[in-house]
Amino acid sequence: MAGIDYEALQAEISDFAKTRIAVRDGLSRRREFPGDLWAAMAESGLMAIALPEEYGGRGGDYRAMALTLETLADVGGCQGVAISWMSQALNARLHILGQGSEAQKRHYLPGLAAGRHTVCMAISEPGAGAHPKKLSTRAEPDGDDVILNGEKAYLTNGPLADLFLVLAITDEVDGRRQFTSFIVPKETEGVEITAGVEVDFLRPSPHCGLKLTNCRVPAANRLGPLGDAFAAISLPMRRVEDALAAAKTAGAMRHRFRLLCQAVSGRDLGEEGELTLGRLAAMPEALSAMAWRAAELLDSGRDDIDDTLSALAAAARQTGKYVEGEVEAFINTWDIGVSDDLATATRDLVKSQGIAAYARDLQARKRGQAHLQAHR
Repeated sequence: MAGIDYEALQAEISDFAKTRIAVRDGLSRRREFPGDLWAAMAESGLMAIALPEEYGGRGGDYRAMALTLETLADVGGCQGVAISWMSQALNARLHILGQGSEAQKRHYLPGLAAGRHTVCMAISEPGAGAHPKKLSTRAEPDGDDVILNGEKAYLTNGPLADLFLVLAITDEVDGRRQFTSFIVPKETEGVEITAGVEVDFLRPSPHCGLKLTNCRVPAANRLGPLGDAFAAISLPMRRVEDALAAAKTAGAMRHRFRLLCQAVSGRDLGEEGELTLGRLAAMPEALSAMAWRAAELLDSGRDDIDDTLSALAAAARQTGKYVEGEVEAFINTWDIGVSDDLATATRDLVKSQGIAAYARDLQARKRGQAHLQAHR
């Protein structure tokens, strides 16, 4: 995919989404991800899009990822499938490609590109979320190995995964915990998949928990820097996820807009109703532009983009909240009968907006404080 043809990529993903995803009735309400669909995504080359050609990938960049994510949600009409694809692509590109040793990259990336491996990030813990002060999973050195003990929760794609990237405490300096990430294969003794906390939206994207009991892995399975994984792995992941989420939201809103138009087909909405629909039709295009700009910044390799990415993500979330309020008012005003598909699409959009809302509000407040300080 050198010299990426984005138009051709969009046509390819659109065809896959139309013929392999959109045709599955009730997919967004299924609790388990269909194994044949995950295999089809791998066979069609979707898992290889975001990885370099030298490791069996297709050489795609973050713009290719944003385009794929948006198209899967739009044409496929299933936000859960789009999220599971994004999780796989990001974990492979951002973590193993971005933080792995050359030996780790050559060992794992070809299998990830071909879909032979599914990788899952394990940061959050029961009752703690991803807050660094509340995490308790530990990794203790033992000769040439490390021994991990702890429990993880909310593992996106966990039931599909054979590789877990586990964030664990490895030291404490001046009262400050030091975190390191380790690659833990599923077959490792002491690894137990647990039910975890049920996630009742973005289906069929699967989730589970993970329990590690005296789990021994080679010290060579360390991924990235010793003691600095929270800054090197967890925070960049959140930044990139937030930046690309607008692409998923844009596609999902475009799909939901079609369902909304079908629900009012044949009705005379008058000037007010037509005005509302016109405004709603414009919103996915704005979100798509935000996601594309964020992806361009990520592809630039610049190290001064954090504030701009944060602002773009915040603007996308505020746009999303506005749209959901307008959709709810439109449905209530016109007493629209809501189909199962329309209800599911709206539920997933609304609940997606609420993920990590507290942390994002803190970011917004800090941004406001900084501007006040700058203009005193």
